[in-house]
Amino acid sequence: MAIQVVELTDTFDQWRVKDNLTASNFGDLSTLTTTDKTSLCAAINEIFTNDSDDMENLVDDLTPQLGGSLDLNGSSITGTGHIGIVGTLTVTNITGTVTGITQAASNNSTLLATTAYVDALGLATTMSGLANLDILQYNSSTTKWENKTMSSAGIPTSGFAVAMAIALG
Repeated sequence: MAIQVVELTDTFDQWRVKDNLTASNFGDLSTLTTTDKTSLCAAINEIFTNDSDDMENLVDDLTPQLGGSLDLNGSSITGTGHIGIVGTLTVTNITGTVTGITQAASNNSTLLATTAYVDALGLATTMSGLANLDILQYNSSTTKWENKTMSSAGIPTSGFAVAMAIALG
């Protein structure tokens, strides 16, 4: 098989003839499955034009994978669905509403706690109007902490301040 050399000074027609000669060294163009068998270039162009198995849109890939870091370049990723991350998630700013799964009250792991979780444990209470000698008291019937005066908590206050002063010395 002779090597065909295409020179930079060749005309397009000279290049085409040499290219077709090279193709003839590899087989007969009539055996190609393309409809245009006038030249190797025509056959290749037909294959390229009619090629439908190449990915032209990201939506064509049902399981895309990144080969490196994704730079949003000031744009956003939006949509409805699920993002599953195994590893570390670093977030600088969170805007809008963030929701999560409320864990069972018995789950004291390192999972994030929602307000529903805190409420279920009775840890949430509104502290307002506190004065000297007010206390927090757990109410087992409502399973909540409540701020109360000592007298409403059932602690006698007469002589309490004197007894505390003596105890603290």
